[in-house]
Amino acid sequence: KATVSVLNWGRRKTSNDMSAHAMEPESFDFTWERGGVIEWIATGYGTRPWQNPHLTQDVMVTSSSVKEGNIAEFVDQTLHNQLLCTNDERLSWVQVELPVAVAPSHYRLSCRSKLLLKSWALCAAVDGKDWRVVASHRDDSTLQVSPSIDSYSGAWEVSTPPQPEYYPYFRLVIFDNGNAAGTNTLVASCFEVFGTVRHRRWSPTCGVRE
Repeated sequence: KATVSVLNWGRRKTSNDMSAHAMEPESFDFTWERGGVIEWIATGYGTRPWQNPHLTQDVMVTSSSVKEGNIAEFVDQTLHNQLLCTNDERLSWVQVELPVAVAPSHYRLSCRSKLLLKSWALCAAVDGKDWRVVASHRDDSTLQVSPSIDSYSGAWEVSTPPQPEYYPYFRLVIFDNGNAAGTNTLVASCFEVFGTVRHRRWSPTCGVRE
């Protein structure tokens, strides 16, 4: 199991931190120390304070179902009382479509619930149809119920091929009986992806910029 330290997650990026990734270069990296791709999008590519990017239609979050919570919570920045969860159905999923294509190196997510994720996969796709598993977890114990809020969050490396592959779609899928209660309910929030952005792309489902 490959995990990454979460000690610096709470550090807010300043406008100077994010402006180094201002909009037009053809490719650039989002390292663990620098900040994530979704955060960059949510700050208008380093030009404004953070806003939930699903609510601003800069990304599009969808799911197999929503039992509780708000679907925008999947791309929230800070964990507090989010409780986005699906129905108890096999292979439940939540996904985000980004306006850029990313070669992922790491990702993180939070799950503030007793239905903590234990077995799941992160999948990626170029077209939202043909999915590739880029990270797979079985009986993962990273997420824990604890008085410390940090225990509800985790970060993991993504398997990287010899030649980088770039994806605008990322989907979290729970395996059979994959949460701590042994059911198929998927609970997740504060998803973030790190890696290299090759180019900007705009999709009708993510909004259009003139």
